[in-house]
Amino acid sequence: MSRPGRGREEDGWRRIDAEARAAFAAGLPFPLPAYSEFMPAPHLAPKPYERLGATPVAEGASFDVSEYEQADELEPGLARVAAHLLDELAKLARGQPHEMSRTLLTDNPAWPAELAEAARAGKLAHAPLAVLFPLALSRTQDDKGNVPWTLFGASHDGPSRSFWRSFGASDGARLARVVAWAARDAAASLEGLRVLVDDDVPAEALPDFARALASPDDASLAGVRTLLTFRPFAELPPAVRAAFLAGTLRLLPHPASLIFFEHAGYRLLGASLPRARQIPLLHLYPRVEGGYTIRIPQSGWLDEIDAATAKPNHGHKVVRQVVRTHRWQRAQRDAGLAGDGAYTDDVSTALFSADADDLGLYGKPMARNAQVWREDYRLILDGPRADALDIENAAGAVDRGGRFGYRLIYPPLRAGAREIFWHLPLVARLAPGTAEVLADDPPRGYVLAEAPGAAPIELKPNLLARAGHREAARLRDRAGRARHASGGNARKLLELADALGTLPASLARAALHVARDQTCASWLAGLENPTLAAHLRALVGPDVDPGAALTFDATATRAFEEQVWRSIASLAEGPLRNKENADVVAANHGRHGGPAARLAGVEAAHRCDLGRLGDELHARYRALIDKHGMQGRARVADHRFRWETDFDFSWSDGWAKNQSRAAHERNVVLVIPGRDRGEAVVMGDHYDTAYMEDVYEEDRGGDGLRAAAAGADDNHSATTALLLAADVLLPMARDGRLERDVWLVHLTGEEFPSDCLGARALCRALVERRLRFHDEDGAVIDASAARVVGAFILDMIGHNNPRDRDVFQIAPGEGAAALRLAARAHAANARWNRDVPRWNAARPDLPRALRREHGRDLPPPFAHLPLAGEVRPEWDPRSALYNTDGQIFSDVGVPVVLFMENYDISRTGYHDTHDTMKNIDLDYAAALTAIAIETVAQTACARAP
Repeated sequence: MSRPGRGREEDGWRRIDAEARAAFAAGLPFPLPAYSEFMPAPHLAPKPYERLGATPVAEGASFDVSEYEQADELEPGLARVAAHLLDELAKLARGQPHEMSRTLLTDNPAWPAELAEAARAGKLAHAPLAVLFPLALSRTQDDKGNVPWTLFGASHDGPSRSFWRSFGASDGARLARVVAWAARDAAASLEGLRVLVDDDVPAEALPDFARALASPDDASLAGVRTLLTFRPFAELPPAVRAAFLAGTLRLLPHPASLIFFEHAGYRLLGASLPRARQIPLLHLYPRVEGGYTIRIPQSGWLDEIDAATAKPNHGHKVVRQVVRTHRWQRAQRDAGLAGDGAYTDDVSTALFSADADDLGLYGKPMARNAQVWREDYRLILDGPRADALDIENAAGAVDRGGRFGYRLIYPPLRAGAREIFWHLPLVARLAPGTAEVLADDPPRGYVLAEAPGAAPIELKPNLLARAGHREAARLRDRAGRARHASGGNARKLLELADALGTLPASLARAALHVARDQTCASWLAGLENPTLAAHLRALVGPDVDPGAALTFDATATRAFEEQVWRSIASLAEGPLRNKENADVVAANHGRHGGPAARLAGVEAAHRCDLGRLGDELHARYRALIDKHGMQGRARVADHRFRWETDFDFSWSDGWAKNQSRAAHERNVVLVIPGRDRGEAVVMGDHYDTAYMEDVYEEDRGGDGLRAAAAGADDNHSATTALLLAADVLLPMARDGRLERDVWLVHLTGEEFPSDCLGARALCRALVERRLRFHDEDGAVIDASAARVVGAFILDMIGHNNPRDRDVFQIAPGEGAAALRLAARAHAANARWNRDVPRWNAARPDLPRALRREHGRDLPPPFAHLPLAGEVRPEWDPRSALYNTDGQIFSDVGVPVVLFMENYDISRTGYHDTHDTMKNIDLDYAAALTAIAIETVAQTACARAP
């Protein structure tokens, strides 16, 4: 069977790959809006910035589904989806109250009056409640950096195609098993089965064996026990309807399950909104963003009507409020996205309002991730394809009043220019007291790589069952929790070995989340699955000498430690206090910040100091260039761009000046030349600071004041690391020791409301191959041809978590290249720890560094501190990559590693008045700074990056 213009071609991935490379060709636009305004699609390889040829072209036409996706998302998620669907269909079939809206059932040919009357009379009890329900699934990205499988709704390819496409020409026995299971009839066979075709899959399109079972409408029902048909009940032949109602004929799937495909309104909406047929099913699941392991974004109806004139009981599923989430929410990233009351807004407000008080500190309008239509099913907004004018018009339509349907929609997984959907038939039945999903060789449907105006490319789902990964995905801790502990540890070892080969024991240990004193060998010995333990043991080799250090002679010194302290203090306590891109804020008028602001001497900003801070960074780099005799070779420059949004943030003077072109934004860049000017290593921070929660949030005593933090840890600790790196790397460049360029990049606008502004501008320019810097003499440095082989992003590296001390994150982005960078960071950490005892021999009996209240008080000498750098891949719940600029680099395909302290989401001391020198641990900050500089130097000097 094949659909016109579509086939399961053996070269499917080669076609997708060729299209992808054309779509990401140099010079083509690649917009990167703020993720808080528009959460984009995740990308499969090749990602937009992947080096040509770096990723082997995938062969064949298989779409891999990992063991972890199966065990942790799809299997439990589909079971819960099926349970709720079957439960509601059972209520409908028994004539009981249910969650289906009246508008769904009115004039629905799948639920005509004769069927509804039979249900109310209790005459459908004989019919097995089984579904062969085609779902549209894909993966989407959320604001915690997760990429979960997501239910988009019913398959927009129709009710039957994915089911029949799951069977080969000779799969008759397999179909018989499916029918017998669904009907709970072990005696069911093809002899008693007939097929009644529908418009989507006519007889000639059935598999060969099924074509012989196809029955004309007027055929006799003698000897037929089961009729397999996806036609709506009202369109079945009268004899079939009568036999079903009489209990002498089974229908599979249950006719009630087809109601979601037969809603006339969504068929009408489909003319302007492709895939609108997905939507009716979603209304059964209006508030389960994080409760099903499969993501189900919110949908429903909202009323923007004067209560005095409103017509009650209009028959729609009304869901009036939405829970906002954001990446700085103090919740674990793998927790359910239930939100908290502080971020619950009316849907229309959440979608369209850019008012400062509606947004709070971390909100952005959600309209770009929404679709909205009128009560008569006329589209007014398709958010993912909308521009600013579309959004403005939609906001005006909603503001004028009426009833509106909506769904929050996050773009599906992309493979180059195509969107990926898995059209999966959910085969499930309602057994006494429970719902069951067919697990034994169920139909798998197909995966379509879809693009507007092009025939889809069909791929075959391939459920991976790799040795080691298979066991790791099913590993459960004794407490019954899923793999987030032991299974997650096993997965990390497996993925590192896939990328790197045999793992040094110390690197394997750095990937494990276990007790501090436990070794890798003892953890392996304690695994209850001996097969998995043996497999993992074979991946771990002996420790190897990490080799000679390149930079520790310059950084493992008291002078360096003093530089770290004085630099952070000068940035945090100097005259430049208002370091937020949005300043000055009109909404601050009349607000004072409450007790915390009075205690810290905080006032509303009357100017923005971020530009002056950029000038200060220029001056420091000029001095270092002169110090090391690198005039005319190293260059300090700006990467210039404008802050552009789809929404009006005119309450922000910083935003408004960008719109009027009275100002622009800039990343500050020091270009340190290597021998190969065609490759570069990025070492980045963000140099803006965040608005403070304790002077804004009412529950912390604030009164809505937006005032920027001093930023000692977040993020002047990292800004200092870059400044000190220049002092180390410039003489290496002068002496010809760098194999490739190093770009020290101070990124602007990481914090809200600008939201990774500088990282997005830089990554967009990299993808488009249009990267240009402007140096201090006005000359343009065209960096378009240089290839970034790796990026190391530093964010918050100065605070030693007292609940789990001396730990920091080595958090790689997605892909094998990022894992290789993480291994290099681990090797730098190993060199540091190896040499600490020798250095401390010259510092006998010194304690840890003492904290100081103010920067003027330098901590006395202390012992060098060994650190434990934990390797946390991007999917690890403890990775904070998502919370930083590093996520942007990873998403576009730049190999990236985040250096960050052992981030504690519940602590005070960042995004508040306490982000000062009193929370800086100098021994920790100096050690982590030195390790980061060593990692960058090793990457810049390596023959192969």
